Amino acid sequence: MSTLTIPRIELPCQSTDNDADLWFADQPSQLEEAKSLCRECPLQTACLDAALEREEPWGVWGGEILDRGVIIARKRPRGRPRKREGLAG
Repeated sequence: MSTLTIPRIELPCQSTDNDADLWFADQPSQLEEAKSLCRECPLQTACLDAALEREEPWGVWGGEILDRGVIIARKRPRGRPRKREGLAG
């Protein structure tokens, strides 16, 4: 009787080379790094679809940033937004 060996898939979000907190970081640059790592993942589409279905509250899922269950283009850094030139005074 032979045993079936299933090859292990290397997922960027579960790799010991990557910090798991990267996918839930506060810094926009770190979230962009997580998104770039997702581009090589074989489960990218399935991950994003499942996260949208679950309405994940936040984080990078399937190469996209989610906020309150919705894809956003980019996360703004914490703090007060900059004033636009021409609008002051």
